[in-house]
Amino acid sequence: APMFEVDPFWPKPLPNNWLLGSTIGVAVDSRDHVWVVHRGNLGANEIPAALDPPLAAECCFAAPPVLEFDQEGNLLGHWGGPGEGYDWPDSNHGIALDNMDNVWIGGNGAEDSHILKFARDGTFLLQLGSPGMRTGSNDTENFWRVAKISVDPEANEAYIADGYGNRRVAVLDAGTGEFKRYWGAYGNRPDDSPLSLYS
Repeated sequence: APMFEVDPFWPKPLPNNWLLGSTIGVAVDSRDHVWVVHRGNLGANEIPAALDPPLAAECCFAAPPVLEFDQEGNLLGHWGGPGEGYDWPDSNHGIALDNMDNVWIGGNGAEDSHILKFARDGTFLLQLGSPGMRTGSNDTENFWRVAKISVDPEANEAYIADGYGNRRVAVLDAGTGEFKRYWGAYGNRPDDSPLSLYS
């Protein structure tokens, strides 16, 4: 008899000897599918097969950055990373799904001043901002080190927590990406001047 019983709801192994790196976002779509975004930052002892030359024949490789699971833990889809027509973040951060099940991804790397929107199958839809354009919290075209994205389906607006580098919340039209408004602390215009420990 086995020493313990495995809970049927425990995560199932990923295919292709894949492993997750730092998991930096989880979201649920309209079908109750679970979406995960991770950084793929495995240590050398975790990815011997992916090294050049390989140290082992089988284990392990970083999984694609975006993974879709059903409620039973079955992997349904996977995609992400650098591609044609968009700039994948240096350090992807957060995942959100809008009411059309489009996938929104931010980045909080030092040069990440953009966000991305994809269809659920990974088809690129929209990039807002450009990498390396850190021009401050009052810039209405770029972001800097986005922490999280949330979408209000009734207003069709995407709320961008633009706070690791900038000091604001930005609101976009979730369909077109048009910049609508933003604010900083206490609802005021953001102020990027150095903070004092005594203010």
